[in-house]
Amino acid sequence: MPIDAGRQRLLRTGQFAEWLAAQGHDVTFFTGTMDHYQRRLRAGETTTYEIAPNYRIVALAGRLYTRTISYARFRNHADVARSFRALAPSLPLPDVVLASYPTEELCRAILDHCKPRGVPVAIDARDCGPDIFSEMLPAPLRPLGVLAFLPFELKARRTLARADALSGMTRTAMEWAARKAGREPRGSDFWFPFSYRRRVSKGAPQEPSRPGLNVCFLGTLSQRSNLEVLIDAFRLLAERGCGDIRLTICGSGDAEAALRARAAGAGNIDFRGWLDADQIDRVMRESDLGALPYDRPDFHMSIPNKCVEYLAGGLPVLSCTEGEVRDLLVGRDCGIWTPPDADEMALALEQVATQPERLRMMKATAARVFEETFEENTVFKGALRHLKALQATTANP
Repeated sequence: MPIDAGRQRLLRTGQFAEWLAAQGHDVTFFTGTMDHYQRRLRAGETTTYEIAPNYRIVALAGRLYTRTISYARFRNHADVARSFRALAPSLPLPDVVLASYPTEELCRAILDHCKPRGVPVAIDARDCGPDIFSEMLPAPLRPLGVLAFLPFELKARRTLARADALSGMTRTAMEWAARKAGREPRGSDFWFPFSYRRRVSKGAPQEPSRPGLNVCFLGTLSQRSNLEVLIDAFRLLAERGCGDIRLTICGSGDAEAALRARAAGAGNIDFRGWLDADQIDRVMRESDLGALPYDRPDFHMSIPNKCVEYLAGGLPVLSCTEGEVRDLLVGRDCGIWTPPDADEMALALEQVATQPERLRMMKATAARVFEETFEENTVFKGALRHLKALQATTANP
């Protein structure tokens, strides 16, 4: 968030809010007080931060949670929705709202406030909960997940069905939201991908500080990231004498200790911990590929922000993610796709390490794909057009 210390990497909503304000629109960005990445509360109560005369961030009070999957996190979601309900009646009515799903609780609170007042609400599907909740259960119990999480499913359906429009980061995500809402996609629905400002300079990246092939992973170290297959691939490379093909892992999370233990003894794997934006820029300039090992079904319908961040840095993407990511990498030749298998991933890395011309061309293509498809002005102008059309249609039915 821009209210955090240091130079922060803004994510999708933060970027869009900042871009809208720069275009002269009046923007209020609601979020929770919880800093998910640093596991801390930004404030102990609902707090408004004035970023610019026409841009403010409202951090809604919610309790602290320390585990990604926990009862306390669900209680935090309820807290944030309750804080919004308490504050909203005292605020000016907006022209239009773009609400991120999840959380269902805050989306529902927004709809309860806006719908009776004639304010159109677009809900933006960011992931496919509660479909993924069964992953929290032990494998033998997962078939029972549909029944166990039925209350969440019913809430999701009702909330998405009430939206005036549905959006997503891909067409697949938008269509998933429409199915969950019990309808076909319609003219008011839209999708817009993750976007980034170019993270590093447009000039050629600096030469890697070490010879060989350097791969980086930037992100949360969680059980859902499938980093095990990436680590196992690099362990195989070390065993085969390919120690000059290196992996740098940047980030923190619940699975960090287990992943460090899995990588123990592999001299070609380096954990850097959580890094700020300047440090990440340096890692990207020193890398040849960005790794995206996600292999959960919900990732198959999206192009995760990390994929776009790598492209913004001119890095081809190494991935085993099916669906939208595979189609992008193979169709545009801006990366390497392999099955989620350590041996096949290691083999692909060995091959590209001996093909410097192919790697150079993929880097050039990665930068071009970013400019043509994911650059923020291109992406956000399209999203703004849809929001303006939604507001106009609702104001003049």
